[in-house]
Amino acid sequence: MAHGHLHRSPPPRGARFSLPLTLIVVLVLGASGGGAAWYAAGHRHASGAAGQVSCAAAPATVSAVVAPELAGVLTSALAAQPVPCARVQVTSADSADMARFLAGSGTAPAGVRGKPDVWIPETSLWLGLARSTPAGQALLPQNGSSVADSPTVVAAPRAVANLLGGQGVFSWEQLVKLALAASGASSGAEPHGGPVVAVADPTHDGAGLSALIVLNGMLTQAVDDPQLKVGITGFVKGMANNVAGSVATLMDKVASGVTAFPASEQEVFVYNSRKPAVALAALYPSDGSASLDYPLVLLNGEDNAHAVAANSLLTYLQTSAQDALRQQGFRSPDGAPSTVLAADSTLRGAQLEAPTRADYGAASDALALWATLTRQLRMLAVVDVSGSMAKTVPGTGQTRLQLTASASEKAMTLFGSHAAMGLWTFTTTRDAAGSTVIDQVLPIAELGSAEPGGGTHGQRMIAAYGALADKAGSRNGLYDAILASYQAVQKGWDASRVNTVAVFTDGKDDDLNSMSSDQLIAKLRAAVDPARPVRVFVVALGPDVDLTLLNKVTAVTGGAAVHFGDMGQMTAAILGSTETQ
Repeated sequence: MAHGHLHRSPPPRGARFSLPLTLIVVLVLGASGGGAAWYAAGHRHASGAAGQVSCAAAPATVSAVVAPELAGVLTSALAAQPVPCARVQVTSADSADMARFLAGSGTAPAGVRGKPDVWIPETSLWLGLARSTPAGQALLPQNGSSVADSPTVVAAPRAVANLLGGQGVFSWEQLVKLALAASGASSGAEPHGGPVVAVADPTHDGAGLSALIVLNGMLTQAVDDPQLKVGITGFVKGMANNVAGSVATLMDKVASGVTAFPASEQEVFVYNSRKPAVALAALYPSDGSASLDYPLVLLNGEDNAHAVAANSLLTYLQTSAQDALRQQGFRSPDGAPSTVLAADSTLRGAQLEAPTRADYGAASDALALWATLTRQLRMLAVVDVSGSMAKTVPGTGQTRLQLTASASEKAMTLFGSHAAMGLWTFTTTRDAAGSTVIDQVLPIAELGSAEPGGGTHGQRMIAAYGALADKAGSRNGLYDAILASYQAVQKGWDASRVNTVAVFTDGKDDDLNSMSSDQLIAKLRAAVDPARPVRVFVVALGPDVDLTLLNKVTAVTGGAAVHFGDMGQMTAAILGSTETQ
């Protein structure tokens, strides 16, 4: 049968190079991520007998840097040096670290001594990252040839998996909704034992990055649904709060509360083969996650002897080594069924799982979202305390103002002690003039910072929320409050944080002694500085809010207006104030 051949094409002369700025920033900061799934379908091959190889009298020594989970298998399989024309030296290295090294934006991973002859990362996404700089393009071809495959799944204990449909139809959308409901983010209820969704750092873990790409795609599709957008963003922020250095770390935490996380099918297989006290089931999302394709890449500039040896290695891995790979839970490059995987009833080993790929742009966008959500927040909460905020929200037993305070307190705990927050209130005077009154209750400061009078800023914020009181009979001065708070946050803009204004109101500006909506939009447009972005989000309660108009206002800043009626939904909205879409 025919076998794949490795690409050795150097970059064309005079080629111009263009990249999304977001990915360049990610590279410079060392936040590794993906790129295009640079994979040529013509290089997938089923198992078969290796053909005769013509090579020089002495075998060439091929240095191969390999993803850790694959390196152990290959070290054993290649111990007897069975590859014609080649003596293969395998070094295990983190794929993301290796991508940064080859891109010229990071140091060599431990054990790696200079440029290898061959690189096998866990996914083509890392190849795309490595090629996202001129230095990387000079070293690497666009494509690799897959030597193994493993679908990206959601790993969860069987009880949680059954809650999500077991081996039936499952989607990321289901998991998002269930996790938000369990945390009170859709019903306002207290947490009730639903899945605690975590993730292995997607700047280093291929399965985590693949999952993040799907979630970011959901955000993009929700462009016209602000309420869904903030819910998805809240979910991703929750994952970010439960981030771990590796899937192995998450697996160790299964018994202590972490109950769902992205992983590869192979990782779940290996974990279950150890007979743990709590076995994991694999859920296969119907809305897709890119599988790990383990592309073998021959670096540019190799001489003919090393190119022949590398192609011989590729042939061996795609044929003779496939049984050893299957024994460790990997699939063949085409995702064919595996009797080894089929022996684990929590996996779909008996089914074809056709490989799926994510594109380069999707990975860079997803990593930009992650970079934003893992940055600390700097937020000014601006609360309407006009008389109508004393109305009770049906089904909650709380007034609109109490609901706002409760949701804000809950969100504070989700963001953590390093988030910076402040609190303003606004209303109008009770006289005929009806002038806007803004009370700067607390300045923006880190929640964990010490206060001069004792305690922390976070404790003062909680006390201030608890002391909020409505002003009977007054109207609100919404437009004045939006402009003033925007200007204040912009004045103290912090480049290391996500700068945000979150406004809570149940009415619309009466325009009697304030600017009009058109005047507010004009003033905001004049104030917006792309170099110092500040997003305004309005969380609206009650039936009297003109959401269409408020979305027109907030869109000027890149924010949104959303209508929520209970504490959990409002908490998700506050989390959503960090979104970037």
